[in-house]
Amino acid sequence: MRSARIPKQTWRDPSCIRTLAPLDCGPTISHAWKSHQIEITGQCTIAIDLHPDGSPSHAPAIQPVRGSHPVFIGVFAVSFVSPEDAKITLREEECARILGVPRRPTRHIARLRPWKPVRILLNGRSANNSGQYYQIREYHFTLCTGSAPERIEPAQFLDLQADLI
Repeated sequence: MRSARIPKQTWRDPSCIRTLAPLDCGPTISHAWKSHQIEITGQCTIAIDLHPDGSPSHAPAIQPVRGSHPVFIGVFAVSFVSPEDAKITLREEECARILGVPRRPTRHIARLRPWKPVRILLNGRSANNSGQYYQIREYHFTLCTGSAPERIEPAQFLDLQADLI
């Protein structure tokens, strides 16, 4: 996941870039998988927080999957149907808590297949005592199993950003 938090006055400036440029997460995902494959038994998730430039901000966090229980990652729930299939669901309450408005209903977003990445981009607006802020959050999901391919294909892109001005 990578994110940006932009103050209202900057967001409203016509020259403000209100998105995150795509990046190739394939090498980062492949490296994390290969580096931790010995530790991985069964299904697990590997979460990597990224700086806006795409570089990792800390070591990957590995979390084993416990049967059919969903794994919660940011505003999403990932449910593992089989070793070759997982589904991603957007969670309304977490989306409201983390991103603010607009509200987005809980719904199925995508299916994951081995080594076929999905990139999801969201935005939101929230306010606190120090002012109003706009956030952009990007999540990359890849179902990793077996040996990593030589090259991971480009991600399927799902732009779930709202028109916030």
